[in-house]
Amino acid sequence: MQVTGVVLAGGQSSRMNFNKAFANIGGKSSLQIILDKFHKIFAETIIITNDPELYAGYTQRIETDLFPRRGPVAGIHAGLYYASYDTVFVMGCDMPFIDTSLIAYLVDQLGKYQAAVPEIEGCLQPLAAVYSRSCLPVFEYHLQNDKLKLIRIIEEELDIRVVKEEELAQFGQVKEIFLNVNDAAALQKAQQIARRLL
Repeated sequence: MQVTGVVLAGGQSSRMNFNKAFANIGGKSSLQIILDKFHKIFAETIIITNDPELYAGYTQRIETDLFPRRGPVAGIHAGLYYASYDTVFVMGCDMPFIDTSLIAYLVDQLGKYQAAVPEIEGCLQPLAAVYSRSCLPVFEYHLQNDKLKLIRIIEEELDIRVVKEEELAQFGQVKEIFLNVNDAAALQKAQQIARRLL
């Protein structure tokens, strides 16, 4: 796929006592599980992090935020900025169970929209979504003006294709697919899912 896959590994992992990117799930880190999928399907994979030394050797391209420590808005902005392709799939480093066929489906939904964003139980999932590089000026404007509410940007500033839960369900159990492994309870649940899926 002529798409850039971007993994955001800039979070503080405040609910875990270790870096959630390296949470061990079925014998591999969450980050490695995601990268293995990205390397299979994308022409380019980039890790965006403010601690690049932690990720040396994981993938060819490791980049840092242009607006450091500004959260996921800065991470998505950096991914769009550094991407070699106009279509960019962005994902957090703590979602190991997303399926490559679902990623391909989301990419197909982008069309002329600025983003294709899954919605689960009425909540958008901007950290498992496809963006066009045409979004870059929007994210840059919000960072320059310190407007960092990601959902507000997605809902109010971008022309988006919302991918509904019933569409996502054809790829498996939606709550499992989009599980964020960001605390001890989620990690325990992920271990159980991994025994079944991975």
